[in-house]
Amino acid sequence: MILNEGGSSVHFELKNIAYLRFSQQSEYADIVSPYSRMYLITEGSGHIVIGNQAIELETGYLYLIPSFVHCNYLFNKGLSHFYIHFRALMTNGMTIYNFISFRNKIRASELSKLLFNRLLEINPGLELPHHDPQVYQTKPWMDKKPVYHSAGQKLESEAIIQQLFSGFISDEPRIDLASGLKYNIQEILVFIQENLQNDIKIEQLAQISCLSKDHFARIFKSIFGVSPCEFIIRKRIEKSQFLLLTTDLPISRIIDETNFKNAPYFSRMFKKYTLLTPGVYRNQRG
Repeated sequence: MILNEGGSSVHFELKNIAYLRFSQQSEYADIVSPYSRMYLITEGSGHIVIGNQAIELETGYLYLIPSFVHCNYLFNKGLSHFYIHFRALMTNGMTIYNFISFRNKIRASELSKLLFNRLLEINPGLELPHHDPQVYQTKPWMDKKPVYHSAGQKLESEAIIQQLFSGFISDEPRIDLASGLKYNIQEILVFIQENLQNDIKIEQLAQISCLSKDHFARIFKSIFGVSPCEFIIRKRIEKSQFLLLTTDLPISRIIDETNFKNAPYFSRMFKKYTLLTPGVYRNQRG
């Protein structure tokens, strides 16, 4: 998949897919996953809370939860659904959600139902080991990758996820193409992603855009809705989340890898954005 904004490429990596029916009401709180999730509700009801937005789960609808987003789940007894866990990978580790606007809930078409069934048919045995995210988000399962038996299976699987994902994209891009190109936004995002372990000065980013520091800060906030400093902190937190869940690196090493100045500051910022301390968050691995 190619994005118009600067010609960035993105591909999709399948992690899990299965069909599940809940025999009792199940509730999961404070879930922040490094993977994106898609659901197709085939029967029953419930709700999810993404950030501060409560979204009703209804039969015949599709749902998208981006990676690194805080959410709560309530699945009522009898709810049945397909689920897909995947990564949307961009060059230099950037996230596609910085470039597009998207919906969290859309009505399922007959084609989308067929695509979920087909993806499950060609990828059996990729169900999660447990319903509870605090159990299944363990390092062995986080690192496990699907084994494709042919290039055709891999290409078809990625194409199905891409087609399903495309239905959530809204008409309005998150980044205006003209502004993105004019101010070298993609180059700036790449620079940030590649230097999260280093000091990143706003003056450096402004130079890439050929703007003064103050003018750059205003332009950046008009595009992303947050200041450059806030954006960089969020990216550092995302990287630390991924390292906490998928590696055994000590927290001191993760602080170095994300360039937080000291442990108290890292813990304070981490809790601000995830509502959990780094230690509690890592313990979600089980």
